[in-house]
Amino acid sequence: MSYSTEKSQLLFEKAKRTLAGGVGSGTRAPTSGWEPSPIYVEYGIGSHLYDVDGNEYIDYLMGGGPLILGHRPKKVIERVCQTIQDRGSVFALAHDLEAKAAEKIIETIPSIELLRFDNSGTAAVQRAIRLARAYTGKTKIVRFEGHYHGWSDQIHWSNRPPLENAGSRDAPKAIPNSKGIPIELSDTLLVLPWNDIDLLEKTLVSKRSEIACVITEPILGNMGGILPQPGYLEAMRRLTEENEIVLIFDEVLTGYRVALGGAQELYKIKPDLTTIAKAVAGGFPAAAVGGKRDIMNLITTGDVMYGGTYNSNPIITSAVIATIDELQKPGVYQQMMALGERLAKGLVEIARRIGLPACWSGVGTMFQLWFCEEDMLPRDYREAVPILMSSPFHSFWKGLMKRGVLLQPRQDNLFLLSLSHTNEDIDKTLEAAEDALKEMCP
Repeated sequence: MSYSTEKSQLLFEKAKRTLAGGVGSGTRAPTSGWEPSPIYVEYGIGSHLYDVDGNEYIDYLMGGGPLILGHRPKKVIERVCQTIQDRGSVFALAHDLEAKAAEKIIETIPSIELLRFDNSGTAAVQRAIRLARAYTGKTKIVRFEGHYHGWSDQIHWSNRPPLENAGSRDAPKAIPNSKGIPIELSDTLLVLPWNDIDLLEKTLVSKRSEIACVITEPILGNMGGILPQPGYLEAMRRLTEENEIVLIFDEVLTGYRVALGGAQELYKIKPDLTTIAKAVAGGFPAAAVGGKRDIMNLITTGDVMYGGTYNSNPIITSAVIATIDELQKPGVYQQMMALGERLAKGLVEIARRIGLPACWSGVGTMFQLWFCEEDMLPRDYREAVPILMSSPFHSFWKGLMKRGVLLQPRQDNLFLLSLSHTNEDIDKTLEAAEDALKEMCP
């Protein structure tokens, strides 16, 4: 049977009558690479997903990151359903599951001494920035080109700026990522290229009296898994401490994905504040901000407002407890990392054998295949742009999709693994990749 998404396309046309753009998020739209339309999902189970046209996929999208245990993880679903049946869904009052879930996070992420829950990564980042400003009495935020920290007006800048508008590498301009963001907010931002210790030091020392925080993805997951250069995060930690600047690790994507303790466990660095979401609740909409007690106590005293009707509701807190219970079992991360590395290395080997330049970046549970020579692997956004402009990745994606492998459609996206993926999945993916690459390079 030939590959078809006819039913998905019909549903997309229907959805456009009532949904803006026909989708609930721009990352699912044709403008983000889902051509000719997003696929419409019938259901998912484990590492596999099924669409309305009857196509079965090995899923490396994994809900964009939350499905660290796979689709419909049994223990998490059972715990959540039992909680709803026995207790309810939302109280807007205190309950014991809040503290139990917080204890699980504090147990696994040592930099977090106190935390408070939220419902999205965007909201968690907003809270963290507010805390940093309140704690330091300073205003400016240092952020890096190519990083994504949610869509709020204060930080949704310079994620993928056109280089012709972005200024020089040594002094990038803050470029808003959307219309409707007040240009006046640019005065609160200092934008830098990533992985440049000298420029970071120069900025933090010269502007120390103005900078409240530095916020970073510790692994650049929103730009194809670009890794920090050796010593870079260590220097960032040292420089922020020396200059009395709050260091925020945005681990919305890396938290509970790259290690039980997140990227800060991998790199053995303790930030002042951490934002987490996605994988922490195994597919349910949980997020949190946590960090040093003296910073978080600004919430306790009421100096920093932090509220929300749905915050730490029984659904998400029971999901957090059940998810972390599963992730704490012996060998979980070793299994996922081994499978992911086998896939990444296999993709590179096949591409090179066929005659394409290829390498990979990231870690086993979140990585990307780059169509470039290893010595050209980008270290920051500006180095990535020329590769993004010429990459054949979208053609590769199309070839994989029609062979039953689902992943994000762009070169600057990721392969995301889960505990439900198997060696058989990897074997089939590598077979599909070889066929797709041969079709690209006959």
